[in-house]
Amino acid sequence: MTTLENATAVLKLFNQSGVSQGQPGLTFTDIAQTLGLPKSTVSRLLSTMESEGLLERDPDTRCFHVGHMLLTLASNYLSTPLVDGASSMMARLAAESSCTGYISVLEGREIMVMRMFQGRMFIQVVTPPGSRLPAAETSVGRAILSRYSDDFVRQLYAGAWQVNSPNSPQTLEHLLAELALIRQQGWAMARNETLQGISAVSTTITNKHRGETVALCLSFPSQHQASPCPSSALDALQIVTRQLAGKYGDRAWLGGNITSAVQ
Repeated sequence: MTTLENATAVLKLFNQSGVSQGQPGLTFTDIAQTLGLPKSTVSRLLSTMESEGLLERDPDTRCFHVGHMLLTLASNYLSTPLVDGASSMMARLAAESSCTGYISVLEGREIMVMRMFQGRMFIQVVTPPGSRLPAAETSVGRAILSRYSDDFVRQLYAGAWQVNSPNSPQTLEHLLAELALIRQQGWAMARNETLQGISAVSTTITNKHRGETVALCLSFPSQHQASPCPSSALDALQIVTRQLAGKYGDRAWLGGNITSAVQ
């Protein structure tokens, strides 16, 4: 294998191992054993990747992490004015609640997570930035799809309808019915869909000046009572959404037609 192929294999190993920021990294032994290369080769490879900013090494544990240069590139790729503008408010909302916050966008029939903000309650199962999920099977995806017409949604899924979760809309007609409800109440709910044991509530914001739309989401462990969404979480999310709506001129929220409490 070439040096480039070996370096790529190292970076893929972080993804395969589920290592994210804030977690213990990979040790030299982890990497050498997985790649099956001589230790001298791995040592030179990791040293070069570290010097070029692809990897960083914790001075105390000596574990390797993804380097600052790659994180900067990823951040630039995952940035839009609306995403950046909403990030500080979502970070504060997550910090003040027991929920994990997300900002996501729609890409075709998938949503892509742009930002994740850990709340007070540590949730072991999270969806890191860059992850893609079926739009119809997430609260963020359905929230964004509700901004479009039924004709657009029908065309989007023409000949391509597929659903994996038994808790998601099972047919396109069921999806359209749920989108109609979301348009009426202004928020979307998901429970035990792409992540078992996890529920989420989402709203959307559109920047009329740039034509951008993002979904704002709070996720939390699923509850067993009849109302699966804490009203405090939804109310707080809607307050933040209205504040952003005023900043970006989103008439869907400024018109006062959005429900402000769990029904």
